[in-house]
Amino acid sequence: MRGKLLADVIPGLGKFTFDADVGKVFVTSGTGVVGYRVAASLLAAGHKDVRVGVWKGDRQGVDENFVPKIIEELEGRGAEVMEFDWSSEADYLVALDGVKTVFCTLPHIEGWADVFPAFLKTCKDKKIEHFVKLSFLRPTHDFKGVAEIAKMYRDNVPFVSFHGTCDDILQQAKSNSRISYTIICTSHLMATPLLAQGALLRDEQKYVSGSYGMGVNYVSPNDVADACVVVLLNQKPHRNKVYNITGPGPTKDSEIVEILSRKYGKKIQHIELGFHDFAKDIKKRGLPKWQVRDTASMERMKAHGMDEVKSSYTEDYHKITGHQPETFEQYLDHKSCMRPGLTFP
Repeated sequence: MRGKLLADVIPGLGKFTFDADVGKVFVTSGTGVVGYRVAASLLAAGHKDVRVGVWKGDRQGVDENFVPKIIEELEGRGAEVMEFDWSSEADYLVALDGVKTVFCTLPHIEGWADVFPAFLKTCKDKKIEHFVKLSFLRPTHDFKGVAEIAKMYRDNVPFVSFHGTCDDILQQAKSNSRISYTIICTSHLMATPLLAQGALLRDEQKYVSGSYGMGVNYVSPNDVADACVVVLLNQKPHRNKVYNITGPGPTKDSEIVEILSRKYGKKIQHIELGFHDFAKDIKKRGLPKWQVRDTASMERMKAHGMDEVKSSYTEDYHKITGHQPETFEQYLDHKSCMRPGLTFP
């Protein structure tokens, strides 16, 4: 029955078999781009034993009703929603009580070097059996081109380096615990530039980039979530594996602006900046220093043009789901998956 229901949620998945006893799944962030989609899809597929963490702190520039809407939506579908703060180890104990599987989307937070090991230790103590983690592109033996690009990102972008270190720690966990892992790595999420400059898009009809006209490996959050749901519900063939989920091919920011102009029904102005001006522009938005640094570093990597190389794309998404990745336009049209209060356009 779960397989049939999931085939309705993610068409074409009826051919997959699923674990008879997935157990309680804890989703660390129900308000996140991917975490919300994963929680909603698990529930829609008939797996009702889902606990979802929600951080209720202040979100700069986000409607104050955003979190309550998320909670209402997920609880209405049958989820158990709890307040979860990465800085509180007491929350770990409550969140992981009775849990068999964890789906982790870890934000780049201050003190992460202590936070993630502490959370993983609690997972070991609570006898968690499977840990699915979202990450950025990671070297694997299957795709040499991706391995080279992933190394460059890890060497030059603090956010990617942080995730890489957490992945290293997770992969070692099976040596002294019962935890198996699946790491789902992605390239640039299509939602990221929209969220980063949402107010600019809506209020001033402007889209700022510093990619120097290069094609970017943008991947749909819907595709990432679909892959995560499959490995959560069908764990055995995906245990202790790393996957790199990539987009359909390079997409230029100028092409995104054209698509957005059609979807908004008004002309969106594309402002192309050099690296230093791009960094200054982000800083003016009032973002914290670490976020300015990471966003600018990511944009600099896009400008290298690595994503235009065919070898930077993988078949992992198709291997897991049997589907082809969404284009940027298909992602924007797929509104049923978007979080309440944060749809684009």
